[in-house]
Amino acid sequence: MIDPVQAVIGIVILLIVVGALLFLFYSRTNAVEKTGYGALIMLAVVSMFIPVLWIMETNAQAMAKVQQHTLAVSNGAGLYAQYCQQCHGLKGQGLSTGPQLNGSAAVNNLSDAQLLAIISAGIPNPTNPSQYLSPPMSQQYNGPLDSNQIQYLFELLRSADPAYLQKNGYPTGASANGFSQVGPDLQASAPSTYQTAVARDAAGQFGAPQDFTNQKSVTVDIIQSPPGATCTPACFQLINIKVKVGTTITWVNKSTSPHTVTAMKGESPTSPTPASNIFDSGNSPAKYIQPGQSFTWTVTTAAYNFNSNHQVLYYCQIHPSMVAEITIVP
Repeated sequence: MIDPVQAVIGIVILLIVVGALLFLFYSRTNAVEKTGYGALIMLAVVSMFIPVLWIMETNAQAMAKVQQHTLAVSNGAGLYAQYCQQCHGLKGQGLSTGPQLNGSAAVNNLSDAQLLAIISAGIPNPTNPSQYLSPPMSQQYNGPLDSNQIQYLFELLRSADPAYLQKNGYPTGASANGFSQVGPDLQASAPSTYQTAVARDAAGQFGAPQDFTNQKSVTVDIIQSPPGATCTPACFQLINIKVKVGTTITWVNKSTSPHTVTAMKGESPTSPTPASNIFDSGNSPAKYIQPGQSFTWTVTTAAYNFNSNHQVLYYCQIHPSMVAEITIVP
């Protein structure tokens, strides 16, 4: 965008030049001289329109650029509400199964090419490249989004970086952060999903646990991924259950692919490590829970004491995006 101060200075200089030429024009009596100075005056006047038109065209291009960015951020917020808020929260603040995206220094420090590559191709599990810590979103990598939609998500993530906005001449401030649009977008398009997301954000990634403490046995089905779910190719139908020590939990595979049910160390499933000493159905083809099969485990005191908050995360070692939680009471 043209600096208005520099533009004004340029126009003032041109006006001074025109004024000087007019003075010379009227101070001459020779018709030939007047003709010459008149021509110079015309050239100077015409030249005044060049920076004005330049300023107008440049500002129009800058406004169009801002409008395109604003529209892209808005579209990105809609896509995020559909595909990403389950892991990263309505405001991108980060939940148990997804890191912070909104204003994260790690994200902001990525180059444009790096960020686009991560959105498009995901993040492979370093210990098993066939698995993903973050699923690919581009259709090029069997994800759900086309190239334009990938760009929309990119613009959304960049809208949370004030330095990027300022550098590119985009509006700054809280209203420029596209994550502020995610909640209203989801509320307008899917009110029930929005209420679930609000409750999940308040309670954590897995929401408030479903209380089964009055039951001695609980069944958790493994089902096909519902539309928009980030757990693929299947999900644990009950993603947070509250049970007592001694309760028997049975996982039934009602999906079309084999899975494992494996406790994980710690509380960050972005890079899961098996805690097979707590429970593990087995990570070998012979031990996979095939479609129609089940795995049963009885909650132990060791599981209750495993983490200080008495919660155990578990996942499928074949499909690490499948994560759920058990809240244990004595």
